[in-house]
Amino acid sequence: MKTEHPFRPAAWAALLLVSLWLSVGCALATPVPAPTATFAATSKTETIKVSLLVQVAEADIRWFRDVELPRGANAWELTETAAQGQVEAQFYPLYRSHFIDALFGVKGQAPNFWLIFLWSEASNKWEPLPVGADLFSLKEGHVLAWYYADTSKEQSVPTVNP
Repeated sequence: MKTEHPFRPAAWAALLLVSLWLSVGCALATPVPAPTATFAATSKTETIKVSLLVQVAEADIRWFRDVELPRGANAWELTETAAQGQVEAQFYPLYRSHFIDALFGVKGQAPNFWLIFLWSEASNKWEPLPVGADLFSLKEGHVLAWYYADTSKEQSVPTVNP
């Protein structure tokens, strides 16, 4: 004669909870190995190429094409690399970004200030960077521009296209 085991939902739920608790506890207690030296070296050598336009005026245009930077670099790092020490800026912790006071010796004086733009392939035009330069992660092929913009004019954007 067969004996049937009664279905006990409370017992099954308790068993499920205990096994879940043990698996999570073991996962949390299991140390995660540090990245190997090979991985660190590989990630450091991965690079991207991006371009930067610095436009002070119609006649003062400087291109920095195919600047090679480590993958994961941001627009501020591109600016520092291109300017090679010819940039004066203040870092604002509240915004987690730099505000450029002068670039290549050209200081911001109202109504003109340095603004950064990103070339949009989709719309074929310059668009203001949606965040500060320090917060903008670069991707392969990006084209950015620092433009000495007349902020009293509504659509003051770089006049040179890539």
